[in-house]
Amino acid sequence: MMAELRNCPRCGRLFAYQGRNLCKRCQEEDENEYLLVRRYVRDNPGATIFEVSEATGVEEEKILQYLREGRLQSKGLVAALECERCGRKITAGRYCPQCLKELESQIKSVVKDSGVKKPEIKTDSKERMFTKDSYLKRE
Repeated sequence: MMAELRNCPRCGRLFAYQGRNLCKRCQEEDENEYLLVRRYVRDNPGATIFEVSEATGVEEEKILQYLREGRLQSKGLVAALECERCGRKITAGRYCPQCLKELESQIKSVVKDSGVKKPEIKTDSKERMFTKDSYLKRE
């Protein structure tokens, strides 16, 4: 299987896509910035996103992205995120716990109502999985 080639949206370099939309060098820079922000928040609890950005040189939007991704929690920061569904203040992610429960419940009811059933696993079946080498040896 051949990897998909993409251009890094940050630096423009061509790279083999492996799940993250950044080249290896930009991923490393992003990780270093994240560690810098995390360290600052740990050492300066109660700082605002603006203060963290000014002290670390990391853009405010990137700090908000770390919060949305759940990589960073705003317990050390002044609450800056709001639930995308109801608007409550949250410390990380995109939704508050109550909205997450409601969304999960709605998804479960849709799946249940759709009639989709889990496939049955037959344990006494003669069908088995093999690696290519073991299959060829059997023939």
